[in-house]
Amino acid sequence: MRAKTLVIGIGNRFRGDDALGCILADRIQMLALPDVEVMTHSGEPASLIDLWQDRGCVILVDAVSSCAEAGTIHYIDMQKRGLPDSFRSYSTHAFGIAEAIEFARVLNKLPPKIVFYGIEGKSFAATEILSPEITAALEDAEKRIIEDIKETCDA
Repeated sequence: MRAKTLVIGIGNRFRGDDALGCILADRIQMLALPDVEVMTHSGEPASLIDLWQDRGCVILVDAVSSCAEAGTIHYIDMQKRGLPDSFRSYSTHAFGIAEAIEFARVLNKLPPKIVFYGIEGKSFAATEILSPEITAALEDAEKRIIEDIKETCDA
């Protein structure tokens, strides 16, 4: 039986701050929360839609680059609105995520609850090192996601 809640950390572990989604997914996975499945993903749109089918709550986590201050945590309820244009233009994955969400919306294939946490990155260079701003934002982002799981996804 599939878990009711799915957390998907999106990113590339070898592109600096782009690894953020994967790192947060790893941290949440270690908590072994009941009825929560956690995975990492490259952000490819078609397979994202398949992953969230039959889920009650989906939380997408990705690094973004929208010209906000590095470490800023953006929260978007995808049932209410799509990703801002600034994420589509600058994020390394958000265009694919935005397309997947809007395509699923048209096909009536969005889960009842789907949210996006975009954490503003600083450097997406070929490295396994996170910028200090992203490292500082990790704990706060993790706390917010866990709170969302407990308060919203369990409702």
